Amino acid sequence: MIKKKFLLAILAAFPIIALAQKNTNYLKVSAQAAIPTGNLADVVHVGNGIAVQGAFGFSKLPQYLTLEAGYNRFKVKNLPSGASGHYSALPIYAGYRARLDQFVFDAQAGVSFNHIDASSSNVNAHANQTAFGWAFGASYLIKGIELGLRYQSSEGSRDVSVIRFLGIRAGYNISL
Repeated sequence: MIKKKFLLAILAAFPIIALAQKNTNYLKVSAQAAIPTGNLADVVHVGNGIAVQGAFGFSKLPQYLTLEAGYNRFKVKNLPSGASGHYSALPIYAGYRARLDQFVFDAQAGVSFNHIDASSSNVNAHANQTAFGWAFGASYLIKGIELGLRYQSSEGSRDVSVIRFLGIRAGYNISL
């Protein structure tokens, strides 16, 4: 319940900020290759993901408050014939973003909805966990196109549910 209230408060605040900071806001749509790290690298292949980020300027300097939602998916390795499985994470993060010339740095934290799914001809298994998540990244901006690296982690209470990876990202910024 607290997580829902937190998310609603953030979503309610962003339109007010957007109205106050006209011409300094943008929407970024991005895709990434997600290279698993830690124990996850032993279990899954390189994954992929997408994200949408709203960035809302709050000063005369190029700095922003952000709200981002994404989806990342990783196929499980070494399964027997006829079996399939994947890990997925749906992060919803709020954060801070700063731009220095063409370089962009950001840090985010929030909630990640992690899911593990496995199935074979006669057995299905699922596990869900809501976890604290965080990310930090650096990128380079070229005429609205952003290329960068991002490390993302969601800390689960069970080691099997922890999803950590390095993302190689490409995004496009749309001015609002």
